[in-house]
Amino acid sequence: MTQVSITDIAAAAGVSASTVSRALQDNPRISPARRDEIKALAAQMGYRPSQVARSLVTGCTHTLGVVVTDVTDPFVAEVMKAAEAASRTAGYTLLFASSDRDPERELEAIRLLLDRQVDGLIVVSGRAGPRYAEIRSAAGATPATWPLVLVNNEQAGPGIYSVQVDNRAGAIRAITYLKALGHRRIAFVAGPERGRSSRERLEGYRQGLAANGLELRNAQVVGGAGLLEDGPRALAALMGLAEPPTAVLCYNDLAAIGLLAAAAHAGMKVPAELSVIGYDNIPLSAYSVPPLTTIDQPKAEMGRLSVAMCLQALDGQPVSNVTLEGQLILRESTTQLSSGV
Repeated sequence: MTQVSITDIAAAAGVSASTVSRALQDNPRISPARRDEIKALAAQMGYRPSQVARSLVTGCTHTLGVVVTDVTDPFVAEVMKAAEAASRTAGYTLLFASSDRDPERELEAIRLLLDRQVDGLIVVSGRAGPRYAEIRSAAGATPATWPLVLVNNEQAGPGIYSVQVDNRAGAIRAITYLKALGHRRIAFVAGPERGRSSRERLEGYRQGLAANGLELRNAQVVGGAGLLEDGPRALAALMGLAEPPTAVLCYNDLAAIGLLAAAAHAGMKVPAELSVIGYDNIPLSAYSVPPLTTIDQPKAEMGRLSVAMCLQALDGQPVSNVTLEGQLILRESTTQLSSGV
């Protein structure tokens, strides 16, 4: 089907193409009656304005670039679902790219999106650290152009903003709850080494132990990557200790669900033999066996805020970083520790 052009409308209306162009742009040089007539004819003929042509005139493409670490991560999916809805309401389109958890691919994705002339950028759970400021500078960005909003991360720099959850407070809340249930040996399954949220949750775990008078045992901190596969490896390492933990806080829900599956395979009863807490409150966490106690991140709010902050910056309005609070969601994977354990 051939796209209707301004020239086609002009021929049908018996006017010049410039007159049609002015009418479609609400130019006051065209009378209201003539303007309405041309607009009605354009709609009847199925005319759709070229976004490319409009961007050449306005300097605005009404697109935002989004880089995510992993399109299969449920946390990322929930954030982006809300961001896409918010951008659509504001008349913007999102262009997506995935870094597959690779910082170099993340930076390359940002460069490619900038080449596509996106108006602003959103990066979810990024891992490029201080290099965001470098890449914006290299692209010729100013504080008022190409704003960059980091979700679940924070970096300093002009034109760089963040929306995240207080990771330390969430981990402290989880440890305090486990202590109240009588647990003294509490392990932690960490996330990606380069990830800011992983580092902050580990710090919160350590602070939570100290605040509750519990001993920090380095052997009870197991490395991970925030994946389902972390669960079996972590369970094997922790249960092999001379004094295994009675409770585990995981970097995220995926690692926790992987651990629940490994425990079931090993014939371990959760929570009777091991209490487990995740982080994120992804939809699947309510349907694991048993349903997972977790720290909720307000993912939809994070997605909406990332778009709102980007658009505020583009509009020249002041933008402040946002830190949200995560709430403890109690389900069946945690319980009171039996006496004598």
